[in-house]
Amino acid sequence: MARSSIRSVVASTPAPVLADDEQRLFDAIVAAWGQRRTGALRHNIRSVTRDTGIVRDFTAHSGLPPWRWTEDDFDAWCEHLAHDRRLQVSSQRHYQGAIRVFLDYLTANVKFRNDVRSRFGIEPRQICTDENCIPHNVENERSALHERRALTHNEIERLFDGIRKAALEAGRFHGKDYNPLRRDNALFYLIYTGGLRISEALSLNVSSFEPNPALPTFGSYGFIHVWGKGSRGSGPRYRSVPVTHPDLPPMLDWYTPKVRPEFLRYADPNESALFLSERGRRLVISSAEARFQKCLQISGLDGMGLTPHCLRHSSVTHESLRFSTEAVRRKHGHSNAAVTQGYMHIPDTFVDQEISEIIAREIEQARQHNPKEKS
Repeated sequence: MARSSIRSVVASTPAPVLADDEQRLFDAIVAAWGQRRTGALRHNIRSVTRDTGIVRDFTAHSGLPPWRWTEDDFDAWCEHLAHDRRLQVSSQRHYQGAIRVFLDYLTANVKFRNDVRSRFGIEPRQICTDENCIPHNVENERSALHERRALTHNEIERLFDGIRKAALEAGRFHGKDYNPLRRDNALFYLIYTGGLRISEALSLNVSSFEPNPALPTFGSYGFIHVWGKGSRGSGPRYRSVPVTHPDLPPMLDWYTPKVRPEFLRYADPNESALFLSERGRRLVISSAEARFQKCLQISGLDGMGLTPHCLRHSSVTHESLRFSTEAVRRKHGHSNAAVTQGYMHIPDTFVDQEISEIIAREIEQARQHNPKEKS
């Protein structure tokens, strides 16, 4: 979804023009809906504010309260979003979904239904259907400009070789970038091997790890406990990520006692963040993204439109060559396999090679079971 588009549209929404009695009831319904979502349903406050803004946006466009909305009003608003505001398909779908969820609430709420019926003689109804809403699975709805790609294995090697060599060079000449580069090496390698979002990696604490009894050689770093992105406006969702790369535990065993203390000089004595800035505070996303661009430049990979999220795409892609789709889905915290497949960027050459090898193996097996063909 294009967050900037949603943010700008909702922020510029004019106040709806309703009669006083309609406005008061409308405000009460919207307030109660928001309270239900932030309270009982524990949805993120930002997402609730965004969706209530969308409801007010539709109200302002139609000039009508929700109980007077029709399918024609909805169609006109959707056309406005698509052609006048030029929102991306994913953003349009989110706008439609917010209206649909709001009307589900209104039509199921006995108190508000009775209020509307007694005051205006109208029965609130759901106007959003499968026929007038964009289906969830729309292929290629993101523009190529915003498409994330996976790094190849060779590019991954170039990236981390570049960071390590730059850190060694900085250490040789006592450069100020010595410790930040060593931290970056651990941070981005953890994002790649763990398949983490950058927000998940930066929210980790020193205590966010647990041994895996099945892999005692990994020591304290068998599982990574993260709070990831929720779905449908819910707050952060907890998951346990299994460590699948043998090189990660030794790196964390090196980073935590040897590198992290270098950033504690100005930190709070009780600071628990795993990755810190030079000021001793938890590293923030904007700083980490800037460091990633610096690392790309060091490694000769700049100018390709790569971002830290490409490391997560790389993890899904490379892990799919090792494990089943279900194992990859669970590790990366996707709600369904379709999302996981959207992160996979398997090159055609690999697929062609795999098909050729399987066919050749089956032909050889058939020949071994057929003496006449062997002769």
